[in-house]
Amino acid sequence: MNAETTVMLIGLGGLGGATLEWLALQEGIGKIVVGSRDAERGERRCNLVRLGAMVQGHQTEIQFVPLDLDQKDRAAETIFNLSPQIILSTASRMTWWYPRLFPAKEQAQLELAGFGAWIPVHLDLAMKLMQILKFVGFKGHTLIASYPDVVCPVLKTRGLTPSAGFGNVDEVIPKIRWLSGRKLDIHPDELKVTLVAHHALEKWVFGERQGDPPPYYLSVEYEGRDVTQECEAKEWLFSPYPLVDGPEWHYLSASSAVRMVRGLLSDEKSLMHAPGPRGLPGGYPVSVSQEGIELALPPGLTLEAAVEINRASHPFDGIQSIESDGTVVFCQESVEAMNQTLGYGYERFSPWETEERAQELIDRFRHFAARYGVTLPGLER
Repeated sequence: MNAETTVMLIGLGGLGGATLEWLALQEGIGKIVVGSRDAERGERRCNLVRLGAMVQGHQTEIQFVPLDLDQKDRAAETIFNLSPQIILSTASRMTWWYPRLFPAKEQAQLELAGFGAWIPVHLDLAMKLMQILKFVGFKGHTLIASYPDVVCPVLKTRGLTPSAGFGNVDEVIPKIRWLSGRKLDIHPDELKVTLVAHHALEKWVFGERQGDPPPYYLSVEYEGRDVTQECEAKEWLFSPYPLVDGPEWHYLSASSAVRMVRGLLSDEKSLMHAPGPRGLPGGYPVSVSQEGIELALPPGLTLEAAVEINRASHPFDGIQSIESDGTVVFCQESVEAMNQTLGYGYERFSPWETEERAQELIDRFRHFAARYGVTLPGLER
């Protein structure tokens, strides 16, 4: 760990706030700079976390700076002057759990569209951030939270590739390790779990979906020996493991983010999992250290095969394909579901129209929510 390191956290919503709380309790991170549009709330939140960390015995240096990614010149100047080594972005136009606020019938209709249908609201600020970082010549590590399984490969087509995302595939690993360890009567930390999987798989892993799941690759090793079948890992992958839904989930995603930060500050390489490394679709095992994030595929699994697993998983999130110029082609079922609910029936989405499409999607979603008396906290006009 390097006490002189500056870690910049962009976005202080539900996930950003949970991530800040985790970061403030880590040893050796150095300075934490938090950037958000709401200066008054941001200052207050940073003050609260600073005091909480002190109660736990951590004298964490936390600085708040006003930052609006829509004001690119000012944001670029701020980031350039701060010169962080790691940037962690949780910024998105709209949080992922809003559809959970609707009555069951309407919620089911929105779910039919798939998570991929919302890509404009997740891509917009991530793309603006990467454009800013390219402009200022940023050479550090960039981790993004906004649907990295798809956002990262789209950004790659525009020469704006983040280091990786966090969460998603990494959130599945502790469940497999915990249940497999219990089966073998082995401490979970002694098991090496390797998973190649897409964001879409989580709907099956945590019990929300029935039917055939997306493709994936899974192996479990103990002391260099393959115990995948012995510990019944594939059965445990889909066994019931109910979790709270909505904003509480940020606790798990934030823990993944902080683990990635700790890995990037370490001299020693650690095996982790991350979505979107090198701008690839879906999630992969990676080796993380101060040297960066490298793929760590198991012997016998080629990069081409791993990528194909995740490309074949896109339709389970409502995406038919991602074209070479970053255009996202939606599955017909997704198009129909979005048209029936929001009157938003686009079959294709180009990154060139991200801001316009994101705003249209938000406006239509607000109107849909108003019809059912649903309040969207943080998305009010």
